[in-house]
Amino acid sequence: MTRMPKSEFQGKHCHTEASFCGQLIPMTTRAGAESMERQRTQSQRNWLAADRVRIAVIEGKILELKRSISFLQEEKDFLQDRLDAYAYPVLTLPNELVSEIFLHFLPVYPGAPPIVGRSSPNLLGQICRRWRGIAFSTPALWRGISMSLRSGRRLHQKLLLLETWLQRSGSCPLSIRMDLGHSINQVATLEPFLVAITAHSARWQYLQLYSPIHPFPTINTPLPFLRTLFIAERNYGYRTIPPVSALPAAPLLQNLALSFWREHYMTFYPWAQLTTFTAYLILPRECVDVLSHTRRLIYCNLLVSWQSDGATPLRGSPNVTLPYIETFILRGRLCDDLSWRFIDCFTLPAVRTLQVAENLLQEAPVDGVLSLISRSRCNLQKLSITEPGFPRHPYHLALPTRTWIAFDDHLGAPDAFLLPTLDEEPSDDDSEGSEGSDAHSEIDEDPEFSTNAV
Repeated sequence: MTRMPKSEFQGKHCHTEASFCGQLIPMTTRAGAESMERQRTQSQRNWLAADRVRIAVIEGKILELKRSISFLQEEKDFLQDRLDAYAYPVLTLPNELVSEIFLHFLPVYPGAPPIVGRSSPNLLGQICRRWRGIAFSTPALWRGISMSLRSGRRLHQKLLLLETWLQRSGSCPLSIRMDLGHSINQVATLEPFLVAITAHSARWQYLQLYSPIHPFPTINTPLPFLRTLFIAERNYGYRTIPPVSALPAAPLLQNLALSFWREHYMTFYPWAQLTTFTAYLILPRECVDVLSHTRRLIYCNLLVSWQSDGATPLRGSPNVTLPYIETFILRGRLCDDLSWRFIDCFTLPAVRTLQVAENLLQEAPVDGVLSLISRSRCNLQKLSITEPGFPRHPYHLALPTRTWIAFDDHLGAPDAFLLPTLDEEPSDDDSEGSEGSDAHSEIDEDPEFSTNAV
């Protein structure tokens, strides 16, 4: 065997190996790729199968939940139908009866509820839609109005509320209590409020005004429902000119209260028809002049002023007979130049209750009371002596035992001179200096005190 040279053999072997490797490498790569593709395909098939299984499970759960939801919906519908079928006893009441109940929520007329707050009829409109409709359609709920304007704040909102209440009151007679403050300079600012209530003057029944000056605007229409009128002026030294010569026809007016006396009052008010009269700071001469025209009085409460400011003094001892008066209250201070008892001017046949300041009885107070009883031939049942300065036992010795006798050491504040049919002066719900008060906060924070609520 012929041996090939080593170099020749190696070259031939290398060539053969290279040819084999060239064929082997492509075959190995192709097989691996095919294997990887097969693995990828199998993996896709696996997770596709798993997703189909999961979807089937989810669909089963959805079906189960749908059944549960359907069951719960049926139960909810059943319960709702049962609730809808139940009628709360209060909601079965007729509207007319609910309106009557609402009226008992308010102060007894002519008392007036506050414009806002827990005692306001606006609260009834915040319970439910039905109650709101009933409240807003019940005019009697809005016929009593009480408003204080002392601070001068929120006037626009208050005016809007006033107009809304007047509108809701329909054709009902009105009871109005309004405080216009103390400042004379504020009167022009508050004029829209007087204009608003004057537009409904034909429905006035009880009118109570607190004002720096005589607040009566020009009224040319009759006042057919007016029964009680109370005018409280706070600036006695400020002279006013009456807007009209006389109060328009008010055939039902019986109760009149005035805080200060003005000269034009003699012709302004219908004295002959009054049954109750209250006056604060009235001169003796004016007192006699007025009472000589009020023979129908059954109640009279007077605080006599002796500072005449140049007025004609009362001369002599005139005699005024009030045949129907049952309660007579006379207070004041003694005039130094009056040489006779002021109470001697009056003859009161029907008087049952007498209250008099002892200084008006002068030096012989018991004789003054006995003289009145003898002159009037009355059956006096109650005697009240204010500011007593003399011994008290002579009264008990001189008067019949059936007469009840009391003594009061104080003359009494001006607020005591209000008509018995009206409440005390409206509270200052937003007065100056009460920035932190509960009432002021209630007005500021109450959502009703806005144009949206109105």
